[in-house]
Amino acid sequence: MDITAFIIAGGRSTRFGEDKALFPYGGGTLLEHVIGTIRPAIPRVAVIADVDGKYDIPGVPCYGDLVPGYGPMGGLHAALHIIESGSAFLFPCDMPYLSADLIRYMVSASGEFDVTVPYYGGYYQPLHAIYSKKCLAPVETCIEKNQRRIIAFYDDVTVRRINEDEIRSRVDPYRTFRNINFRRDFSGDAMERAR
Repeated sequence: MDITAFIIAGGRSTRFGEDKALFPYGGGTLLEHVIGTIRPAIPRVAVIADVDGKYDIPGVPCYGDLVPGYGPMGGLHAALHIIESGSAFLFPCDMPYLSADLIRYMVSASGEFDVTVPYYGGYYQPLHAIYSKKCLAPVETCIEKNQRRIIAFYDDVTVRRINEDEIRSRVDPYRTFRNINFRRDFSGDAMERAR
């Protein structure tokens, strides 16, 4: 399948107190750890940050937002502009417990759908989702209307919802979709990290 993984990074990390992407984790940085988890499932990986080249990781291009200040919606917009065809699989840089198995399953389940997204606990996980190039026009419409929530355009495209049973058969969703917002979120973490 023609698919590229894009990691959304370069946010302000206000609650964390420093750039989460560069936080030491698992013998490298949190961003490098996320890349290493994704690559066995999707070899083509890139980063979307607020500016071009913000992160220097060999073999991983780093692109800047085309429309500054739109957060994840801006990141999705940039990713869909970058791909010539196929799909973009979006991830945040602060989700350290990703599963290559779930990623592979989602790719295999995406078929001809415009969006393939987990649905857990009554909520979509739009930053762990696949978006086809066909989503670009609806995303641009949202930006024109100042709608910043990614799910705002879901009603205008075809959506493959990965349901809770599908997710739980492969991973613990509470752990897999957990974001790191504060340093204390690392407490009890089984992975060794240097600080």
